[in-house]
Amino acid sequence: ATLVPIMVGSTSEKAEAMYGKLLAPYLEKSENFFVISSDFCHWGKRFRYTYGKDEQAPIHETIERLDRLGMDTIETLSPKQFYSYLKKYQNTICGRHPIGVLMQ
Repeated sequence: ATLVPIMVGSTSEKAEAMYGKLLAPYLEKSENFFVISSDFCHWGKRFRYTYGKDEQAPIHETIERLDRLGMDTIETLSPKQFYSYLKKYQNTICGRHPIGVLMQ
């Protein structure tokens, strides 16, 4: 077996689509295995992201709801829905760019 690490930095939707098309033939082969890692929301002033701060629920519950909504959106395999989710909530999903690449 061969391991090929691919690092995806900050990209545009257009670049993610291009990289997704380049990787598509490899994704289709069952002998290939891709792992995409993400720890999802980074919340707080140091990340300049405090979505839900004014809600009645404890912040950890708000973040969990937001992240679960993001995971549900990813499971649709629709890049358009994923990008809409990111634009609507501005969630600081660490790993959003590699996720976007492989959703193409």
